[in-house]
Amino acid sequence: MYVLWITFAILIIFLFVMPKKLTWRENILAIPVVSYCAWIAHFLIAVKLDFGPTKEVEYPDFFLVTLIPPLLAITYLNYLKNNHYMMYAVIWSVGSFLIEYLLSLSGFMKHYEWRLWYSLPVYLLCYLGLKVVYNKLIKCPSQVSSDK
Repeated sequence: MYVLWITFAILIIFLFVMPKKLTWRENILAIPVVSYCAWIAHFLIAVKLDFGPTKEVEYPDFFLVTLIPPLLAITYLNYLKNNHYMMYAVIWSVGSFLIEYLLSLSGFMKHYEWRLWYSLPVYLLCYLGLKVVYNKLIKCPSQVSSDK
């Protein structure tokens, strides 16, 4: 469980000290969009994973699925450079994989019918998809017109 809280603390620190590329509006919009996608993914594979010591949904499970993905996404989007987006997606996929691996090692996350390495291509698709979602749904209209 400490891995979860340490990850959360690091992401919150990054949120306040990283260079800001996103506007406050984009940050606020990214949180529910990414949380929604994380919950959909969680429900789709909930049979194959278990968070925490019991099979019931508890507060740390809710916390993990609702807050960690948006914080990762906001950090990713703030550092993302359009000409290197594939490299960033790979780096962030490996980072997310390492977080999941540490959660597994700590006993917070258990994999039943899901192999840990299955997560790597899923994370890669998520980060590549996040760029598209950001450009189509989240990005401020003033930035869209200035990018053309």
